[in-house]
Amino acid sequence: MEFYTGYQYLVTKAEVRKNSALSFQKAITVDGVFLRCRRCNTKFLKSENQLPDGRYYCRACMAFGRVTSSHYLGVLPLANPKKKTVDLIFCGQLTAAQKKISQGLVENFKQQRASLVYAVTGAGKTEMLFELLHYCLAKGLSVAFCSPRVDVCCEIQPRLQAVFPKLEIGLRHYGAKPYQPTSLLVCTTHQLLYFKAAFHLIVVDEIDAFPYAGDQRLHFAVNNALHKTGSCVFLSATPSETEIKVAQKTGGLFCLPARFHRRQLPLPKLIRIKTQKLPLSYRIKKKFLSQVMQLLQHNHLLLFCATVQQVLAMEKFLKMELGNVAVGSVHAADCERQTKVKRMRQNKFQIFCCSTVMERGVTFANVSVLVFGADHLIFTQATLLQIAGRADRKGDFSNSEVVFYFTQMTNAIRKTLQTTKNLNQQAKKAGLLNEM
Repeated sequence: MEFYTGYQYLVTKAEVRKNSALSFQKAITVDGVFLRCRRCNTKFLKSENQLPDGRYYCRACMAFGRVTSSHYLGVLPLANPKKKTVDLIFCGQLTAAQKKISQGLVENFKQQRASLVYAVTGAGKTEMLFELLHYCLAKGLSVAFCSPRVDVCCEIQPRLQAVFPKLEIGLRHYGAKPYQPTSLLVCTTHQLLYFKAAFHLIVVDEIDAFPYAGDQRLHFAVNNALHKTGSCVFLSATPSETEIKVAQKTGGLFCLPARFHRRQLPLPKLIRIKTQKLPLSYRIKKKFLSQVMQLLQHNHLLLFCATVQQVLAMEKFLKMELGNVAVGSVHAADCERQTKVKRMRQNKFQIFCCSTVMERGVTFANVSVLVFGADHLIFTQATLLQIAGRADRKGDFSNSEVVFYFTQMTNAIRKTLQTTKNLNQQAKKAGLLNEM
Protein backbone atom coordinates (compact mmCIF):
# COMPACT_ATOMS: atom_id res chain seq x y z
CA MET A 1 0.00 0.00 0.00
CA GLU A 2 1.29 3.47 -0.94
CA PHE A 3 1.12 6.12 1.79
CA TYR A 4 0.86 9.85 1.09
CA THR A 5 2.38 12.43 3.40
CA GLY A 6 0.05 14.17 5.84
CA TYR A 7 -2.89 11.85 5.13
CA GLN A 8 -4.30 9.95 8.13
CA TYR A 9 -4.78 6.23 7.56
CA LEU A 10 -6.86 3.90 9.72
CA VAL A 11 -4.63 0.90 10.41
CA THR A 12 -4.68 -2.14 12.70
CA LYS A 13 -2.04 -3.10 15.25
CA ALA A 14 -0.62 -5.69 12.84
CA GLU A 15 -0.19 -3.01 10.15
CA VAL A 16 1.57 -0.75 12.65
CA ARG A 17 4.37 -3.30 13.01
CA LYS A 18 4.81 -3.45 9.22
CA ASN A 19 5.09 0.33 8.59
CA SER A 20 7.91 1.86 10.59
CA ALA A 21 8.01 4.97 8.36
CA LEU A 22 4.62 6.11 9.68
CA SER A 23 3.96 7.81 13.00
CA PHE A 24 1.04 6.36 14.92
CA GLN A 25 -1.40 7.22 17.67
CA LYS A 26 -4.34 5.31 19.11
CA ALA A 27 -7.49 6.31 17.24
CA ILE A 28 -9.56 6.36 20.44
CA THR A 29 -7.99 7.16 23.81
CA VAL A 30 -9.15 7.41 27.43
CA ASP A 31 -9.88 10.96 28.63
CA GLY A 32 -10.99 10.74 32.27
CA VAL A 33 -14.41 9.13 32.37
CA PHE A 34 -14.75 9.69 28.65
CA LEU A 35 -13.22 8.29 25.49
CA ARG A 36 -11.87 10.68 22.86
CA CYS A 37 -11.69 10.23 19.10
CA ARG A 38 -8.30 11.47 17.92
CA ARG A 39 -9.54 12.09 14.38
CA CYS A 40 -12.39 14.51 15.18
CA ASN A 41 -11.68 15.24 18.89
CA THR A 42 -15.18 14.20 20.00
CA LYS A 43 -15.60 13.00 23.61
CA PHE A 44 -18.16 10.33 24.51
CA LEU A 45 -19.03 7.89 27.28
CA LYS A 46 -18.03 4.25 26.90
CA SER A 47 -21.63 3.13 27.34
CA GLU A 48 -22.83 5.29 24.45
CA ASN A 49 -20.74 3.90 21.61
CA GLN A 50 -19.89 0.23 22.11
CA LEU A 51 -19.99 -2.54 19.51
CA PRO A 52 -21.24 -6.09 20.31
CA ASP A 53 -17.63 -7.36 20.28
CA GLY A 54 -16.65 -4.92 23.03
CA ARG A 55 -14.83 -2.33 20.91
CA TYR A 56 -15.72 1.34 21.13
CA TYR A 57 -16.34 3.58 18.13
CA CYS A 58 -16.91 7.25 17.29
CA ARG A 59 -20.34 8.23 15.96
CA ALA A 60 -19.33 11.82 15.14
CA CYS A 61 -17.11 10.99 12.15
CA MET A 62 -18.70 7.74 10.93
CA ALA A 63 -19.15 9.22 7.45
CA PHE A 64 -15.36 9.22 7.02
CA GLY A 65 -14.89 5.56 7.86
CA ARG A 66 -15.62 3.99 11.24
CA VAL A 67 -12.95 4.63 13.86
CA THR A 68 -12.79 2.01 16.63
CA SER A 69 -10.70 1.45 19.74
CA SER A 70 -8.74 -1.25 17.90
CA HIS A 71 -7.57 1.23 15.23
CA TYR A 72 -4.51 3.42 15.01
CA LEU A 73 -4.15 6.63 13.00
CA GLY A 74 -1.03 6.40 10.86
CA VAL A 75 0.59 9.39 9.17
CA LEU A 76 3.63 9.71 6.93
CA PRO A 77 5.26 13.03 7.95
CA LEU A 78 5.90 15.74 5.36
CA ALA A 79 9.27 15.74 3.64
CA ASN A 80 11.46 18.86 3.69
CA PRO A 81 10.05 21.36 1.14
CA LYS A 82 12.00 22.03 -2.06
CA LYS A 83 11.81 25.27 -4.02
CA LYS A 84 10.28 25.09 -7.49
CA THR A 85 9.21 27.34 -10.32
CA VAL A 86 5.53 28.23 -10.22
CA ASP A 87 3.93 30.43 -12.88
CA LEU A 88 1.38 32.98 -11.67
CA ILE A 89 -0.80 34.41 -14.43
CA PHE A 90 -3.13 37.14 -13.20
CA CYS A 91 -4.30 39.64 -15.79
CA GLY A 92 -6.11 41.84 -13.30
CA GLN A 93 -4.65 44.59 -11.16
CA LEU A 94 -5.10 44.98 -7.42
CA THR A 95 -6.19 48.30 -6.00
CA ALA A 96 -3.89 50.03 -3.53
CA ALA A 97 -6.05 48.78 -0.63
CA GLN A 98 -6.04 45.22 -1.96
CA LYS A 99 -2.27 45.32 -2.54
CA LYS A 100 -1.66 46.44 1.05
CA ILE A 101 -3.64 43.47 2.38
CA SER A 102 -1.96 41.09 -0.08
CA GLN A 103 1.50 42.10 1.13
CA GLY A 104 0.37 42.03 4.77
CA LEU A 105 -0.76 38.42 4.42
CA VAL A 106 2.68 37.39 3.16
CA GLU A 107 4.40 39.17 6.07
CA ASN A 108 2.05 37.57 8.58
CA PHE A 109 2.72 34.13 7.12
CA LYS A 110 6.48 34.66 7.42
CA GLN A 111 5.93 35.37 11.12
CA GLN A 112 3.67 32.29 11.50
CA ARG A 113 0.79 34.57 12.48
CA ALA A 114 -2.83 33.80 11.65
CA SER A 115 -4.74 36.37 9.59
CA LEU A 116 -8.40 37.33 9.27
CA VAL A 117 -9.47 39.11 6.09
CA TYR A 118 -12.69 40.94 6.89
CA ALA A 119 -13.83 42.27 3.53
CA VAL A 120 -17.24 42.98 2.06
CA THR A 121 -18.75 40.58 -0.44
CA GLY A 122 -17.19 41.12 -3.85
CA ALA A 123 -14.10 42.86 -2.43
CA GLY A 124 -11.75 40.43 -4.19
CA LYS A 125 -10.68 38.26 -1.26
CA THR A 126 -9.51 35.45 -3.54
CA GLU A 127 -7.41 37.80 -5.68
CA MET A 128 -5.73 39.22 -2.57
CA LEU A 129 -4.50 35.69 -1.78
CA PHE A 130 -2.66 35.10 -5.05
CA GLU A 131 0.63 36.63 -3.85
CA LEU A 132 0.63 34.53 -0.67
CA LEU A 133 -0.30 31.34 -2.52
CA HIS A 134 2.48 31.93 -5.03
CA TYR A 135 4.99 32.61 -2.25
CA CYS A 136 4.16 29.32 -0.51
CA LEU A 137 3.96 27.19 -3.64
CA ALA A 138 7.29 28.50 -4.97
CA LYS A 139 8.92 27.44 -1.69
CA GLY A 140 7.51 23.95 -2.12
CA LEU A 141 5.08 24.30 0.78
CA SER A 142 1.78 22.45 0.84
CA VAL A 143 -1.39 24.53 0.73
CA ALA A 144 -5.08 23.84 1.38
CA PHE A 145 -7.89 26.19 0.41
CA CYS A 146 -11.07 25.07 2.12
CA SER A 147 -14.66 26.18 2.60
CA PRO A 148 -17.69 24.72 4.38
CA ARG A 149 -19.66 24.81 1.10
CA VAL A 150 -19.20 22.44 -1.85
CA ASP A 151 -20.40 25.15 -4.27
CA VAL A 152 -17.66 27.51 -3.11
CA CYS A 153 -15.00 24.84 -3.64
CA CYS A 154 -16.31 24.02 -7.10
CA GLU A 155 -16.11 27.72 -8.06
CA ILE A 156 -12.71 28.43 -6.48
CA GLN A 157 -10.83 25.46 -7.98
CA PRO A 158 -11.10 26.51 -11.67
CA ARG A 159 -10.33 30.13 -10.71
CA LEU A 160 -7.11 29.06 -9.02
CA GLN A 161 -6.32 26.67 -11.86
CA ALA A 162 -6.53 29.58 -14.32
CA VAL A 163 -4.05 31.59 -12.22
CA PHE A 164 -1.64 28.66 -11.76
CA PRO A 165 -2.12 26.90 -15.13
CA LYS A 166 0.89 24.58 -14.90
CA LEU A 167 0.09 23.42 -11.38
CA GLU A 168 -2.18 20.49 -10.64
CA ILE A 169 -4.85 21.70 -8.22
CA GLY A 170 -6.86 19.05 -6.41
CA LEU A 171 -10.57 19.26 -5.61
CA ARG A 172 -11.96 17.16 -2.81
CA HIS A 173 -15.42 16.95 -1.25
CA TYR A 174 -17.91 14.26 -0.28
CA GLY A 175 -18.24 11.79 -3.11
CA ALA A 176 -15.00 12.92 -4.79
CA LYS A 177 -12.42 10.58 -6.27
CA PRO A 178 -9.83 8.87 -3.99
CA TYR A 179 -7.21 11.27 -2.63
CA GLN A 180 -4.20 12.09 -4.77
CA PRO A 181 -1.59 14.52 -3.37
CA THR A 182 -1.22 17.96 -4.98
CA SER A 183 0.70 21.07 -3.93
CA LEU A 184 -2.58 22.97 -3.69
CA LEU A 185 -5.77 21.26 -2.56
CA VAL A 186 -9.21 22.83 -2.67
CA CYS A 187 -11.58 21.00 -0.33
CA THR A 188 -14.49 21.27 2.05
CA THR A 189 -13.56 21.80 5.70
CA HIS A 190 -14.84 18.30 6.52
CA GLN A 191 -12.14 16.80 4.33
CA LEU A 192 -9.45 18.16 6.64
CA LEU A 193 -10.44 15.42 9.11
CA TYR A 194 -8.44 13.08 6.89
CA PHE A 195 -5.19 15.01 7.46
CA LYS A 196 -2.65 15.65 10.23
CA ALA A 197 0.16 18.25 10.08
CA ALA A 198 -0.26 18.14 6.29
CA PHE A 199 -0.38 21.81 5.21
CA HIS A 200 1.92 24.77 5.77
CA LEU A 201 -0.86 27.17 4.79
CA ILE A 202 -4.59 26.63 5.27
CA VAL A 203 -7.02 29.20 3.89
CA VAL A 204 -10.49 28.89 5.40
CA ASP A 205 -13.11 30.74 3.39
CA GLU A 206 -16.58 31.65 4.70
CA ILE A 207 -15.72 31.01 8.36
CA ASP A 208 -19.16 32.23 9.46
CA ALA A 209 -20.98 29.72 7.25
CA PHE A 210 -22.78 26.54 8.26
CA PRO A 211 -21.51 23.99 9.14
CA TYR A 212 -18.05 25.38 10.04
CA ALA A 213 -19.44 28.05 12.36
CA GLY A 214 -20.25 26.42 15.67
CA ASP A 215 -18.86 22.96 14.80
CA GLN A 216 -15.85 22.38 17.04
CA ARG A 217 -14.92 19.23 15.11
CA LEU A 218 -14.17 21.34 12.04
CA HIS A 219 -12.18 23.90 14.04
CA PHE A 220 -10.15 20.98 15.41
CA ALA A 221 -9.74 19.56 11.90
CA VAL A 222 -8.19 22.83 10.68
CA ASN A 223 -5.76 23.03 13.61
CA ASN A 224 -4.90 19.32 13.35
CA ALA A 225 -4.24 19.52 9.60
CA LEU A 226 -1.92 22.53 10.00
CA HIS A 227 1.83 21.85 10.11
CA LYS A 228 3.61 23.08 13.23
CA THR A 229 5.50 25.68 11.15
CA GLY A 230 2.40 26.84 9.26
CA SER A 231 -0.39 29.37 9.73
CA CYS A 232 -3.99 29.99 8.68
CA VAL A 233 -5.77 32.73 6.78
CA PHE A 234 -9.47 33.12 7.56
CA LEU A 235 -11.83 34.91 5.16
CA SER A 236 -15.27 36.37 5.80
CA ALA A 237 -17.57 39.21 4.87
CA THR A 238 -19.52 38.69 8.10
CA PRO A 239 -17.19 37.54 10.90
CA SER A 240 -18.33 37.56 14.52
CA GLU A 241 -17.28 40.31 16.92
CA THR A 242 -15.22 37.74 18.85
CA GLU A 243 -13.29 36.72 15.73
CA ILE A 244 -12.59 40.38 14.91
CA LYS A 245 -11.35 41.15 18.45
CA VAL A 246 -9.07 38.08 18.55
CA ALA A 247 -7.52 39.03 15.21
CA GLN A 248 -7.04 42.63 16.36
CA LYS A 249 -5.15 41.51 19.46
CA THR A 250 -2.74 39.32 17.48
CA GLY A 251 -2.19 41.88 14.72
CA GLY A 252 -3.78 39.66 12.11
CA LEU A 253 -6.85 41.71 11.15
CA PHE A 254 -7.19 43.10 7.61
CA CYS A 255 -10.34 45.10 6.79
CA LEU A 256 -11.66 46.22 3.42
CA PRO A 257 -15.11 47.92 3.45
CA ALA A 258 -15.35 48.47 -0.31
CA ARG A 259 -15.40 46.49 -3.52
CA PHE A 260 -12.64 46.73 -6.12
CA HIS A 261 -14.88 48.58 -8.61
CA ARG A 262 -15.29 51.45 -6.11
CA ARG A 263 -19.10 51.49 -6.13
CA GLN A 264 -21.21 51.53 -3.01
CA LEU A 265 -22.84 48.33 -1.77
CA PRO A 266 -26.44 48.28 -3.04
CA LEU A 267 -28.79 49.35 -0.25
CA PRO A 268 -31.73 46.92 0.00
CA LYS A 269 -35.14 48.27 -0.96
CA LEU A 270 -37.85 47.21 1.52
CA ILE A 271 -41.34 46.19 0.38
CA ARG A 272 -43.93 45.10 2.96
CA ILE A 273 -46.74 42.75 1.85
CA LYS A 274 -49.70 41.41 3.87
CA THR A 275 -49.17 37.76 3.01
CA GLN A 276 -46.47 35.58 1.46
CA LYS A 277 -48.73 32.66 0.67
CA LEU A 278 -48.47 31.41 -2.91
CA PRO A 279 -50.24 31.87 -5.24
CA LEU A 280 -50.42 35.57 -4.38
CA SER A 281 -53.67 37.50 -4.28
CA TYR A 282 -54.48 39.61 -7.34
CA ARG A 283 -53.37 42.96 -5.89
CA ILE A 284 -50.10 41.67 -4.39
CA LYS A 285 -49.42 39.57 -7.48
CA LYS A 286 -49.78 42.56 -9.78
CA LYS A 287 -47.26 44.65 -7.80
CA PHE A 288 -44.88 41.75 -7.33
CA LEU A 289 -44.79 40.78 -11.01
CA SER A 290 -44.39 44.44 -11.97
CA GLN A 291 -41.35 44.63 -9.65
CA VAL A 292 -39.88 41.45 -11.14
CA MET A 293 -40.28 42.69 -14.72
CA GLN A 294 -38.73 46.02 -13.78
CA LEU A 295 -35.65 44.24 -12.39
CA LEU A 296 -35.43 42.06 -15.51
CA GLN A 297 -35.11 45.15 -17.70
CA HIS A 298 -31.49 45.55 -16.59
CA ASN A 299 -30.42 42.18 -15.15
CA HIS A 300 -31.26 38.59 -14.57
CA LEU A 301 -32.73 37.84 -11.14
CA LEU A 302 -31.70 35.69 -8.21
CA LEU A 303 -34.90 35.13 -6.24
CA PHE A 304 -34.31 33.73 -2.74
CA CYS A 305 -36.97 31.89 -0.74
CA ALA A 306 -36.90 30.62 2.83
CA THR A 307 -37.78 26.96 2.24
CA VAL A 308 -37.40 24.37 -0.50
CA GLN A 309 -41.19 24.10 -0.76
CA GLN A 310 -41.42 27.85 -1.34
CA VAL A 311 -38.61 27.74 -3.93
CA LEU A 312 -40.51 25.13 -5.94
CA ALA A 313 -43.83 26.93 -5.49
CA MET A 314 -42.28 30.21 -6.62
CA GLU A 315 -40.80 28.57 -9.72
CA LYS A 316 -44.19 27.07 -10.62
CA PHE A 317 -45.97 30.39 -9.96
CA LEU A 318 -43.56 32.44 -12.12
CA LYS A 319 -43.61 29.94 -14.99
CA MET A 320 -47.39 30.11 -15.02
CA GLU A 321 -47.54 33.92 -14.84
CA LEU A 322 -44.51 34.73 -17.05
CA GLY A 323 -44.65 32.14 -19.78
CA ASN A 324 -42.08 33.86 -22.01
CA VAL A 325 -39.46 34.20 -19.22
CA ALA A 326 -36.92 31.43 -18.58
CA VAL A 327 -37.31 30.38 -14.94
CA GLY A 328 -35.26 27.79 -13.05
CA SER A 329 -34.72 26.72 -9.46
CA VAL A 330 -32.10 25.11 -7.23
CA HIS A 331 -31.77 23.98 -3.62
CA ALA A 332 -29.32 21.94 -1.52
CA ALA A 333 -30.95 18.56 -2.19
CA ASP A 334 -31.22 19.15 -5.96
CA CYS A 335 -29.21 16.39 -7.69
CA GLU A 336 -28.77 18.68 -10.72
CA ARG A 337 -27.49 21.59 -8.64
CA GLN A 338 -24.08 22.02 -10.23
CA THR A 339 -25.51 21.66 -13.75
CA LYS A 340 -28.18 24.29 -13.06
CA VAL A 341 -25.67 26.73 -11.55
CA LYS A 342 -23.54 26.30 -14.66
CA ARG A 343 -26.57 27.01 -16.87
CA MET A 344 -27.30 30.15 -14.84
CA ARG A 345 -23.76 31.35 -15.53
CA GLN A 346 -24.42 30.73 -19.21
CA ASN A 347 -27.48 33.03 -19.01
CA LYS A 348 -29.92 30.16 -19.59
CA PHE A 349 -32.22 31.43 -16.84
CA GLN A 350 -33.63 34.93 -16.52
CA ILE A 351 -35.01 34.15 -13.06
CA PHE A 352 -33.24 31.67 -10.79
CA CYS A 353 -35.29 30.74 -7.71
CA CYS A 354 -33.06 29.44 -4.94
CA SER A 355 -32.72 28.58 -1.29
CA THR A 356 -29.93 29.87 0.95
CA VAL A 357 -27.60 27.36 -0.72
CA MET A 358 -26.80 30.20 -3.14
CA GLU A 359 -26.24 32.81 -0.43
CA ARG A 360 -22.45 32.83 -0.71
CA GLY A 361 -19.42 31.74 -2.69
CA VAL A 362 -21.01 32.06 -6.14
CA THR A 363 -20.65 34.92 -8.58
CA PHE A 364 -23.02 35.67 -11.45
CA ALA A 365 -22.67 38.57 -13.85
CA ASN A 366 -25.54 41.02 -14.29
CA VAL A 367 -27.92 39.90 -11.54
CA SER A 368 -30.23 41.68 -9.17
CA VAL A 369 -31.42 40.03 -5.97
CA LEU A 370 -34.89 39.64 -4.51
CA VAL A 371 -35.54 37.97 -1.14
CA PHE A 372 -39.12 36.77 -0.77
CA GLY A 373 -40.05 36.41 2.90
CA ALA A 374 -36.97 38.21 4.22
CA ASP A 375 -38.52 38.15 7.70
CA HIS A 376 -38.22 34.35 7.96
CA LEU A 377 -36.01 33.10 10.83
CA ILE A 378 -33.58 31.49 8.39
CA PHE A 379 -32.64 34.93 7.07
CA THR A 380 -30.23 36.14 9.74
CA GLN A 381 -28.30 39.38 9.39
CA ALA A 382 -25.24 37.50 8.09
CA THR A 383 -27.38 35.58 5.60
CA LEU A 384 -29.10 38.71 4.29
CA LEU A 385 -25.75 40.51 3.93
CA GLN A 386 -24.34 37.56 2.00
CA ILE A 387 -27.42 37.35 -0.22
CA ALA A 388 -27.34 41.08 -0.93
CA GLY A 389 -23.67 40.60 -1.76
CA ARG A 390 -24.57 38.56 -4.85
CA ALA A 391 -25.58 41.80 -6.60
CA ASP A 392 -23.20 44.19 -8.41
CA ARG A 393 -20.08 42.03 -8.06
CA LYS A 394 -18.65 42.57 -11.54
CA GLY A 395 -16.66 45.57 -12.70
CA ASP A 396 -18.94 46.56 -15.58
CA PHE A 397 -21.82 48.63 -14.25
CA SER A 398 -24.94 46.48 -14.13
CA ASN A 399 -27.60 48.58 -12.37
CA SER A 400 -27.95 45.78 -9.81
CA GLU A 401 -30.65 46.14 -7.19
CA VAL A 402 -31.47 44.36 -3.94
CA VAL A 403 -35.11 44.01 -2.82
CA PHE A 404 -36.46 42.50 0.41
CA TYR A 405 -40.14 41.42 0.52
CA PHE A 406 -41.42 40.91 4.07
CA THR A 407 -44.52 40.98 6.25
CA GLN A 408 -43.02 41.91 9.62
CA MET A 409 -39.90 43.98 10.22
CA THR A 410 -37.12 41.99 11.94
CA ASN A 411 -33.85 42.91 13.65
CA ALA A 412 -32.00 41.02 10.93
CA ILE A 413 -33.51 43.22 8.20
CA ARG A 414 -32.95 46.39 10.22
CA LYS A 415 -29.32 45.51 11.05
CA THR A 416 -28.60 44.53 7.45
CA LEU A 417 -29.61 48.00 6.30
CA GLN A 418 -27.61 49.68 9.05
CA THR A 419 -24.50 47.56 8.44
CA THR A 420 -24.65 48.27 4.71
CA LYS A 421 -24.91 52.01 5.38
CA ASN A 422 -22.02 51.86 7.88
CA LEU A 423 -19.76 49.98 5.47
CA ASN A 424 -20.50 52.48 2.69
CA GLN A 425 -19.69 55.34 5.06
CA GLN A 426 -16.42 53.70 6.13
CA ALA A 427 -15.47 53.11 2.50
CA LYS A 428 -16.29 56.71 1.58
CA LYS A 429 -14.29 58.05 4.55
CA ALA A 430 -11.32 55.91 3.52
CA GLY A 431 -11.49 57.25 -0.04
CA LEU A 432 -12.35 53.86 -1.50
CA LEU A 433 -15.45 54.97 -3.43
CA ASN A 434 -15.94 56.95 -6.61
CA GLU A 435 -18.35 59.86 -6.50
CA MET A 436 -21.67 58.63 -7.87
